[in-house]
Amino acid sequence: MKHTFFIGILLMVNSFMANAERLVVAGGTITDIVYALNAGDNVVAVDTSSTWPPKAAALPKVGYYRDLAAEGILSQKPTMILTLEGAGRPEVLTQIKSTGVPVYHYDKPDKVNDLYTLINQVAKDLKKEHQATILIKSLKSQLPQKPKPSKTKALFILSAGERGVMVAGKETVPEVLFNYTGIKNIATHNGFKPINRESMLVANPDFIIAPSHVVYGAGGPEKFCNQAALALIPAAKECRLLVMDSLMALGMTTRLPEAIAKLDAFHRKQVL
Repeated sequence: MKHTFFIGILLMVNSFMANAERLVVAGGTITDIVYALNAGDNVVAVDTSSTWPPKAAALPKVGYYRDLAAEGILSQKPTMILTLEGAGRPEVLTQIKSTGVPVYHYDKPDKVNDLYTLINQVAKDLKKEHQATILIKSLKSQLPQKPKPSKTKALFILSAGERGVMVAGKETVPEVLFNYTGIKNIATHNGFKPINRESMLVANPDFIIAPSHVVYGAGGPEKFCNQAALALIPAAKECRLLVMDSLMALGMTTRLPEAIAKLDAFHRKQVL
């Protein structure tokens, strides 16, 4: 009797393993959501932008989400592939789809409501609708009320170098962070665009923000601030710089409340 019982349990386990999804995720925002929906155990590989959570960052990589290779993805024997807007070249995605593996493609969110929509879309495809309801409710409870605009001015720098300075304007995740902390973004254009030195000097931001991969790619905070492209800005001269986790600062993820809190804490230190 016991022998029959254990055989039954073994068959159930084998059946579960055979039917378990094998997810390949390309796009840090999507990876963050998959794990927040408690579906991370099914992820077998991610792209290099998937730096959070640590469990995901430790998985095999299939390249950067904008430049994927079909061979690398298919070698992971996925049953489902989740990709963010801008992922891969069209011919690569077509090649993958031709194998019969379903590829789900999601728009990149740059507003809070877009994030909620994306969570629900991913949850539906993963059959995690209940978890999505809980997650969205939790996010809404953690988000602060938007404060009145303060006199503090800041600038989010995506890149700085010999070719100039690229900064975040409207319709970006950094702009969302500014809105939730009352900070004025001195960049008024849409998206990420260059800004000239004169405009930066005239606007004179109280501090600057940059993603971690850019700062440490330049050699660290001090070397980043000392770049010739930023030399005229007092905030750079004094290195009043907030270094933010790249995915948290540039991707609309479930860590949005954490990103807002980090920016707000730095902001408060600057005005004391």
